[in-house]
Amino acid sequence: MSVLLEEPKRSEEFDLEEIVENIIRVYPTKVARKRRRHILARDPSVPQEIEANVRTVPGIITQRGCCYAGCKGVVIGPIVDMVHIVHGPIGCSFYAWMTRRNQGVPREDGHYFLEYCFSTDMQEENIIFGGEKKLRAAIKEAYEIFHPKAISIHATCPVGLIGDDIHAVAKEMSQELGIDIVAFSCEGYRGVSQSAGHHIANNGLFEHIVGQDDVELEGFTVNCLGEYNIGGDAWEIERILDRCGIKVASTFSGNGSYDEFRRAHMADVNLVQCHRSINYMAEMMETKFGIPWIKVNFIGVKATSKSLRKLA
Repeated sequence: MSVLLEEPKRSEEFDLEEIVENIIRVYPTKVARKRRRHILARDPSVPQEIEANVRTVPGIITQRGCCYAGCKGVVIGPIVDMVHIVHGPIGCSFYAWMTRRNQGVPREDGHYFLEYCFSTDMQEENIIFGGEKKLRAAIKEAYEIFHPKAISIHATCPVGLIGDDIHAVAKEMSQELGIDIVAFSCEGYRGVSQSAGHHIANNGLFEHIVGQDDVELEGFTVNCLGEYNIGGDAWEIERILDRCGIKVASTFSGNGSYDEFRRAHMADVNLVQCHRSINYMAEMMETKFGIPWIKVNFIGVKATSKSLRKLA
């Protein structure tokens, strides 16, 4: 038996171009002109091309996140026991504050700062006269209230444009407070997408934190690289590995810990999941510490089984 399915008739016809224009109308003129090229009313009868694969415009989050989003939002932000200070306007801080559903748990010392949003909240006065004084005050205040083991500083677009030396401030305050303070020059306009931010973040972790603690690890241990514990994925991976007698020394960087990063170089193998965001970390650790690495995939039963066999 054959059945002919006719396209249901619409009660009314929609003018797609009019709908698009209504969407665009709420934007300021300059933004609307750029955004208009990213929205297309589909017409199969003519060749069409939507403008998508272009350089990200920092501040309006067009097609992808900016360099700052890749550094603070993706890699550094999920570290649970470091205070992450965003040096810039409050909007940049809010964008990277728990927007990716990263999950974590406190360690034995109780330090857990994922639910906080730290910002210097730069105003027009700071843009004109500089914001280094305000950054110093923010670092000191955060330390006096929370007493973290380490602090990260993240530059936003205005900071790069006015030339605040966040690295000098980090070095000065690190000596004054006696803790690691790492600055990341991850202004949003660097690079065409989040990828540059991944590089800046991982290079900073490798240079300033990884390899500081030579404590011996018990059993066969691995580092999970490129796993950001979105929705708790890292905990399930850790459970499966534990059933196989394999201990996770550290996870870069979902539910990550400052102390675990310091001794990550003592692990036996690095497992690379998100290859694009962190493969160079695996290569640097292999070059400096001699840790081999393999690419794995824990999405689905078949891929997980294949990865476990590769590790064995």
